Amino acid sequence: MSFLFYDFETTGADPRCDRPIQFAALRTNDALEPIAPPITLYATLSPEVLPHPQAVRVTGILPQTLFAAGGTPEAEFAARIHREMRVPDTCAVGFNSLRFDAELLRFMFWRNLRDAYAHEWKNGNSRWDVLDAARAFRLLRPDGIHWPIDETGKPTLRLTALTEANGISHDNAHDAANDVEATVAVARLLRTHAPKLFDYLLSFRKKNTAAEFVDAPERTAFVHISGRISGEQGSASVFANLGQAGAISTQRLLWDLRFDPSEVRDESVETLTARRFLRDADSSAGTHRLPVKMLHLNRAPAVVSTSILNDSAIVERMRLDTLAVQRHSQIMQRHHSEIAEKLQAVIRNSGEFAAQAPECALYDGFMPNADRYPLEAFNRVLDTAIEQAPDPLHTPEVTQALNQLPAQHWQDARLPTLVQHFIARTRPDCLSPAQQTQWQAWVHHRLYPPLDPVRPLPSGQAGFGFAEFFAAIDEAQNSEATTPAEQTLLAELRAWGLSHAHLHPPEG
Repeated sequence: MSFLFYDFETTGADPRCDRPIQFAALRTNDALEPIAPPITLYATLSPEVLPHPQAVRVTGILPQTLFAAGGTPEAEFAARIHREMRVPDTCAVGFNSLRFDAELLRFMFWRNLRDAYAHEWKNGNSRWDVLDAARAFRLLRPDGIHWPIDETGKPTLRLTALTEANGISHDNAHDAANDVEATVAVARLLRTHAPKLFDYLLSFRKKNTAAEFVDAPERTAFVHISGRISGEQGSASVFANLGQAGAISTQRLLWDLRFDPSEVRDESVETLTARRFLRDADSSAGTHRLPVKMLHLNRAPAVVSTSILNDSAIVERMRLDTLAVQRHSQIMQRHHSEIAEKLQAVIRNSGEFAAQAPECALYDGFMPNADRYPLEAFNRVLDTAIEQAPDPLHTPEVTQALNQLPAQHWQDARLPTLVQHFIARTRPDCLSPAQQTQWQAWVHHRLYPPLDPVRPLPSGQAGFGFAEFFAAIDEAQNSEATTPAEQTLLAELRAWGLSHAHLHPPEG
């Protein structure tokens, strides 16, 4: 097995619809020693994408500098990353990667007509997250590692804080290549500190291992360590497993045993559903957010036996009332079927989502094999051109393959639009005049989204338009917290935005 440590810098914080602009990776062996040169890639932006000014402040990367840095259209960028991710027996690793970077990967591959999932499991591949491991180490084996706190005195595991506290070089934070090096160094720190715990947590990168643990018939409860739980509670709690969540085989519905499950028996499904996403600010006396959690078997969950609660220091770090947990666990065991059935109904009630633009609609269903085969054939042509040609997107073979894509009879209703937009971003000259007009209208719709509340756009379709873009720049420039260096970046970003708006003026 090899580890592929990786990181993205992006145009914003939504992994579905924001875009990657920098990718860095370093492949190591299982001893965390480099076995290949580091990789850094840049992607240029397609015309409908406006980077969020806050993202530019963080990364320092301006859209007008991407091409000069070696940036390529996203189709080529995605292809090169896909090749690295598909190397057999690769474990893709990042810092907070399973909740952001891995999602960004899936949607980037989907948008660029590539299999969004195979790199995670096929040919012995897997994925893991150093941040979740660090949370587990902080709870279970904290001695010998310096655990930082933030400016408010609360525990934090930001990568920059963790590296600074432990004397790890991290001079250029939020540069993907530097963040990768820092993540490798943190992984080495953890493995050196407690190699058995490191290997134990790593074993859960295989979903079957995770399933065997959480679904064991004799296991009435277990400790789950997660970023969804406050760091002041050790980022952990004791949970009961209520079974598979709906039709998704890799998800388990959990109940937090800090809370009395009797409340489920006393309330209606409708009331419980309303409480599922209740904000803390909206809570009232005696009412709190429903203490359920989804555990994802395919996200390397950090789970351990409740036997760790025999260690009083761990209990103290969790701020856990073990007697209350025992009472709640006994109630759960007596009424498990009834409670599980009602909470499964809550999940079904909460499962409806707004319509999505095709680029953001990956999770609307799996693509039929009849559609997958022609896309794989196209990608083989593109991958060969990338290996052999200096300008792979303009070879005769790729041009011919692109021209053939629209003629396919797609079974998946998302694909006609997805394919047309892929061609428009990659080789707009391959579109017919009518298709070019459609594309230009769609780009305009994204850059100038309508404000009509009577006809709201589907989720992921309104985009980040020019009005929001310039308003965000104004707000940042007027903030006293903005540094002189950031003011310079924002001024350059505004200039780019004005130039881009000149190329795509409003109608009328």
